[in-house]
Amino acid sequence: MSERYKKLTSHGAISIPVAMRRDIGLQGGDPMQVSQEGGRIIIESYVPRCVFCGNTENVKKFEGKGICASCARKAIALLEGGED
Repeated sequence: MSERYKKLTSHGAISIPVAMRRDIGLQGGDPMQVSQEGGRIIIESYVPRCVFCGNTENVKKFEGKGICASCARKAIALLEGGED
């Protein structure tokens, strides 16, 4: 694991060193997910997931939630009178 010392700005921001960004393929503007666990701050690439099945492929946002094409088709079929 690579470690670097960085200072937090007065606005709470911290920059990720360019070598680390290159190593994991991050680019400026990439969405990130920030979480807290046991006194640690965890920063990960944000990958939208379907709220129904957890799939990360072909996910679109709807009303602030992620839904994949497969679950969307199932929901449409159900709403149009299909079986559940």
